[in-house]
Amino acid sequence: MKIRISLRIYVLVAMLLSGVSCIVLLSTLSMYYFSTGMDVAMRGIMYSQAKQLKVSGEESLSGVTKPWSEEALLSQQFIIKQRWEDMPKPIREHINEADMELNELNKHMVGGGWFSPPVEGYFAIKVQNKTQTLYVATIFSSQDKTLLEPPKTPHFVIIIATAIAAITVFVIVLFLVLRKVTRPVERLKSWAGQLDESKLEQPVPEFNFSELNTLAKLIVESMCTVKKSVEREKRFLAYASHELRTPIAVSRSNAELLEKMLTCDLSKEKLLVCVNRMQRATLTMSSLMDTLLWLNRDAMSKVPTTEVSLSRLLQELTAELKYLLNDKPVTVVTKTGEGVFSLPETVCRIILSNIIRNAFVHTNEGQVNIVQNAMQVTISNEDKAPQLNSNELGFGLGLELTQRLTSQYQWHYQSEDNGHGRTVTVIFCNQAV
Repeated sequence: MKIRISLRIYVLVAMLLSGVSCIVLLSTLSMYYFSTGMDVAMRGIMYSQAKQLKVSGEESLSGVTKPWSEEALLSQQFIIKQRWEDMPKPIREHINEADMELNELNKHMVGGGWFSPPVEGYFAIKVQNKTQTLYVATIFSSQDKTLLEPPKTPHFVIIIATAIAAITVFVIVLFLVLRKVTRPVERLKSWAGQLDESKLEQPVPEFNFSELNTLAKLIVESMCTVKKSVEREKRFLAYASHELRTPIAVSRSNAELLEKMLTCDLSKEKLLVCVNRMQRATLTMSSLMDTLLWLNRDAMSKVPTTEVSLSRLLQELTAELKYLLNDKPVTVVTKTGEGVFSLPETVCRIILSNIIRNAFVHTNEGQVNIVQNAMQVTISNEDKAPQLNSNELGFGLGLELTQRLTSQYQWHYQSEDNGHGRTVTVIFCNQAV
């Protein structure tokens, strides 16, 4: 099984490794330069002494000619000789003359370590001044009381303690920063886990960081998109189950009736009645399916425009939907003009079909007027016997779709109550948006 690494642990380990590595590296470098700096200082002092003096015989730093003695060693004076053989025996034993080069410090430490000073130290340098080559040497001993008292805490211990303190501070700061960052992330995770449809309208909480706030807004927008998609699907199912139930029932009942009539060998006129009913139900289902599909689109794409005769289109739709007025004392008055216009025919057909269907369905007795003048179409009805439970465009399907389509294409749409019915006006334009 694949192990998934926590982002918090990953950042913590990465920062700890990088921070501790840098501190250890810098501390080691400090210790190195401390040791090197001591050698450089010693070399500079010894070199300057050799450059300033001219030695002959057994002359020492004090200028008095005398052989080397233990007294000179204990006083920690620099010993300057012209010949290496004249150097004190301890120096010659611990430092090899063959390894000496001009102006290079040679040393030998006895005892000591990182946390304790050495017991003895032997230093020698070979210097060429203006007139002669000289050897400068000195001996440091922990037994020499003339030396300054060494610090109670060795310098290397101070450096290491400083490094440990720096690592501790770095770890504390790192944990505080991670805590500052991870708390809003945990809040965001908890908030996103509890986010549901009822909380989408509430203000987005503040998560301290702009990136987390942006992420929270994206989560809300994504869920709103999903919510709209689910609502469209629910609406589609509701419309389909409500609107298609009747034409399906009509088709099934007439199919059964047609089968019985065929077995009884009835006349063709009676058979054609059933066939016409089934055809009308099929046309109704086809129109409703087009309506439902258009209504279920998230973003309506542009439909190619063609040359459309609104007069011919109104006549076709009136003829197709005339069956809705069967057995109703309703008169249809149609007044159309001439003209062909560049319009999306499918969209125009759906809009006009819904308006005419609405007028036919909700007129029980009276008159339906269809007037077309250029690109303006006005459809009105006068119902002398209105139904108490009538509502505009049936289940709301036609009204919603008509409003969405006219808004999408920026066409003028107006629906008004005229007292005995409703007057709907649509003004088409040549360019679709």
